[in-house]
Amino acid sequence: MRGVEAYISGARTLVNTIGTFMGQAVPARLPRTFPIAYKLALAFTLIISLGMVILGWILATDQAALLERQMIEASQTVVQQLTQVAKEPVLADDTLTLTLIVKHLSEQRGLLAVAIYSDEMKSLAHAGLVPDAAVVADHSTPNGTFTFSKTGADDGEPITIKAFLQPMTVDGVTVGYALIGFDRSLVEAAKHQTLRTVGLATLLLVLLGSLASFLLGNRLTRPIHQIIQTSRAISAGNYAGRFTQPRHDELGELMTAMNAMTDGLAEKEHVEQTFSRYVAPQVAREVLRDTAQAPAGGRKVIASVVFADMVGFTALADHLPADELSTLVNEYFGYIAPLVGACHGQIDKYIGDCVMAVFGAPEPDPLHAQHAVECATLLQYLVDTLNHRRTARGQVAVRFHIGINSGAMVAGTIGAADRLEYTVMGTAVNVASRLAASATAGQILLSEGTYQAIPKTGPIQCQEQDSMSLCGTAQPVRTYTVVLDRAKHQDVITARIGQLLNHLDAVS
Repeated sequence: MRGVEAYISGARTLVNTIGTFMGQAVPARLPRTFPIAYKLALAFTLIISLGMVILGWILATDQAALLERQMIEASQTVVQQLTQVAKEPVLADDTLTLTLIVKHLSEQRGLLAVAIYSDEMKSLAHAGLVPDAAVVADHSTPNGTFTFSKTGADDGEPITIKAFLQPMTVDGVTVGYALIGFDRSLVEAAKHQTLRTVGLATLLLVLLGSLASFLLGNRLTRPIHQIIQTSRAISAGNYAGRFTQPRHDELGELMTAMNAMTDGLAEKEHVEQTFSRYVAPQVAREVLRDTAQAPAGGRKVIASVVFADMVGFTALADHLPADELSTLVNEYFGYIAPLVGACHGQIDKYIGDCVMAVFGAPEPDPLHAQHAVECATLLQYLVDTLNHRRTARGQVAVRFHIGINSGAMVAGTIGAADRLEYTVMGTAVNVASRLAASATAGQILLSEGTYQAIPKTGPIQCQEQDSMSLCGTAQPVRTYTVVLDRAKHQDVITARIGQLLNHLDAVS
């Protein structure tokens, strides 16, 4: 559609020129899109116009040629008859008879010149706009045909006349000449009339064709607009739209394919949302993004692991009903999970009454240790706030002991071909679990690796504890406990925990 683009460009130039001339502000640019319905209407209009112009020119040319040929044939017949009639008066030098013949013949429609000449090209009788004798003498060959112009007596405009000169012979001797001339403008008038007729027919066809093509274009582009709207909705994450009206053409096949694609995307989103409820969103995105990866595998990462375990959960499980116990666990974990996400971590798994969170995997995080310690500190304040709520309602409250370790570990999918799990594993993970088991209620124990990776100047300070011999480790492990100046930072922490609780309460 280069012609259409050129048309739009010309239209922009015209609008800007008119706006400048009128002193009015015009838009900086016209719409860059040009609807298909308009393109179809313009294309059909151009095709119809071009076709009708060519057809009109051919018809007009053929009509003019046909009329001129008919006039030539008729004129040749008339001039031959005139030579036969005028022979005897010419031989008898009967000027009166010749004059009557010429006058009678000149009254015929279309004949502008009638003349009879002697063998010496002297005019014996004439009527109408006859040519000069010199012009006639120049064309005195047998069956001479020529064109000359004369000024009309009525309006003074020049008239083009087609003349036919025929010799009169008796026994092979030329005794004179007969001439007739007809109005050449009749042929042009017929041609112009044909062009006008074709022009009106072209205009009518263009109007009807433009209207029909516009209506047809709108009808054809209606499903295209529906496809565009549905595509935009899909891009925005809305997979509810479907094409319900069947079409038996290429657009129908495209709609069917888009319905199938939308079903697939909706199913994928459902799977991803469901998957994200069982694993961290980052893990779900990574697994769904790389569908060609091996069923199981891992990579070495430097990360931090946090274990937060409920204190005395076994005793609670012995005397609490199953529904109350499930509600208690879900309430605490329902607030802890978003807190971990807000601190740039992810829940790796729930192990009964224990939460395992990872910082620095699967997405790298250079501040994984600091984020892990901040999360553990805020988690203890969150648990205190939840305990106050539950105590006020007469419900059982619990406390957590937390262990944190940082170091090298393996992150990836493990399991069988039909059952996989994304997790981190290694000695660093085991140390974090042992630290959580060794911590007291409300305490946060750090390993040496975590302590060395966090800043030493900040609201969170650490105090060294006695070295511990942990199960599974050959050497005692140096440990540190988190110490926070509550009087100095209580307001900030309370406000942050309050915002989190308010947000989660509003969502739930």
